[in-house]
Amino acid sequence: MMVTESMNSMTYRKVLLFWFPLALAWLMMALEAPWIQGVISRKPDSETQLAAFGLVFTLSILIETPIIMLLATSNALARDRQSFQRLWRFMLAINLFIAGIAVLMAFTPLLDLYLGAVLNIPAHIIEATRPGMKIMICWGAFIGYRRFHQGVIIRFGNTRYVGYGTALRVLVSGGIAVGLGAITNIAGAQIGALALALSVLAETTYTHIISRPDVRRLLETPRRKGLPELSYRQVLRFHIPLAITSLVSMLIYPAVERGLANTPDALQSLAAWPVLLSIMFATRAGGMAYQEVVISLDNSEPVHRLLRNFTLRLGFALSLIMLVFAYTPLITVYVGGVLGVPEHLRALVESGARAAVLIPLLTTLQSYFRALLMLSQRTATIYQAISLGFLSTALTVWGGIALGMPGILAAALGLTLGQLFELSFLYFSYRRSKSDLRLHWQSAMAAA
Repeated sequence: MMVTESMNSMTYRKVLLFWFPLALAWLMMALEAPWIQGVISRKPDSETQLAAFGLVFTLSILIETPIIMLLATSNALARDRQSFQRLWRFMLAINLFIAGIAVLMAFTPLLDLYLGAVLNIPAHIIEATRPGMKIMICWGAFIGYRRFHQGVIIRFGNTRYVGYGTALRVLVSGGIAVGLGAITNIAGAQIGALALALSVLAETTYTHIISRPDVRRLLETPRRKGLPELSYRQVLRFHIPLAITSLVSMLIYPAVERGLANTPDALQSLAAWPVLLSIMFATRAGGMAYQEVVISLDNSEPVHRLLRNFTLRLGFALSLIMLVFAYTPLITVYVGGVLGVPEHLRALVESGARAAVLIPLLTTLQSYFRALLMLSQRTATIYQAISLGFLSTALTVWGGIALGMPGILAAALGLTLGQLFELSFLYFSYRRSKSDLRLHWQSAMAAA
């Protein structure tokens, strides 16, 4: 049975129990990169390899942006046999597209053009990045397949299975990274790419198996009388703005890397950046998971008010965790003792983390308002908001560096201001779409 909590049965405890497995899954994904970075930090030429792994990771995510929101699309639109089959074919087409882009980036001069001419990355870092990109050519397609089926799993309320799959992925990636680091002389960035690619394959296989019962339910569900067929045009109208949102949000990171490449300490900044990024990812994880909670549960005005209150409490709690971590010796222990980051890079990471304490709160609020706009079928406003955030971030980072601000500090402040501008746009867009949200509540109650 799909998630259809009534207005009288929803409680904070139920929201927490629905959210927690998703948050745990995001947190475990966030811990994946630091685990690998800890191995790379202990290998020869660690600065270059850390920088190369950061580029492999962010470029691979940039390539996969068209499929990142497949989870939200399948969660929101897969409701019966006809809609599932149409979405399935759409998923296959978009996976083939991103796999083709990955092949071009790995095996043609496109990588040199992008990293060298566009981002101004030093040549020796580009050469260290290339083998990792070849290893990662199928990574995005695996993730697209996995996220599509995770959306179906979440639609039926089985969020714990998402957490189990992510736990498997992190264990596989960590085991491969540690094993290869201990017994081989493979370069650090290549170890990281192998760990990511094989672990995602393992998680995708698990998700395929565990989603079979929920997929079967959809295939056995006839289209409700009076409900029109889901068309490809409707799928594109819903998904393309979300894909653009993902693309623009991921372009923020190359924009930051372009700025860092132009600092006097470019190699150190590019090496410290992925470590700071992984810390922000970990503290934002719970907020990023919250979008699917709202999409799945917001089906009446009383539930809407409860979720709004939960959003504020969650966001402030996550930023408090970041504050305590960044301004106590915990960060020194983590960066130095756990990750083994070279000492001259630690101060850069710590200063960036201290400037980023508001990001978990802003991320949670963004997830909340994005979900409401998706439920209102106003997805176009989401990419407009992220475009504003991108411009704000890029201008702040590049302007700060031009004025002599340390690169990592400019990056953290730029991300904070960019998210603040994006959130403001999302909020005012939501205010204009309340009538559409009420139509969604009426439809949800009728379906229940």
